[in-house]
Amino acid sequence: MPIWLGFVWTLPNTLLGVILGLFTFQAPRVREGLVLFDRHPRGLTLLMPRLGRSAMTVGFVVLSSRPLEGRLLAHERHHVHQYMVWGPLFIPVYFLLAIPFGYRRHPMERAAIRAEANSPVERT
Repeated sequence: MPIWLGFVWTLPNTLLGVILGLFTFQAPRVREGLVLFDRHPRGLTLLMPRLGRSAMTVGFVVLSSRPLEGRLLAHERHHVHQYMVWGPLFIPVYFLLAIPFGYRRHPMERAAIRAEANSPVERT
């Protein structure tokens, strides 16, 4: 799928991601085509570690309680690819799969973990 088509297909998710990013109370940065809210753990990203998460992807937007690099960046980039495929269906499908699988056995998370492990990016 061309990137532009995936971007358009998941645009509603990306807009939601930007809105959530505003609640991090920080300016976003753009890296490798992604909009990142990962400068400081503030607002919404301050709560993430308390919920056992370090990052969350919504469309082409990634919110993170720590700078995105290495394995974490590869993991979240795979979620962006999943958003490009599923578009506006990603969020409902993700939550429906979470019911029987939970987080650790979630098929989308397991695929992102495999992508992160196979990524040529330097591991940190």
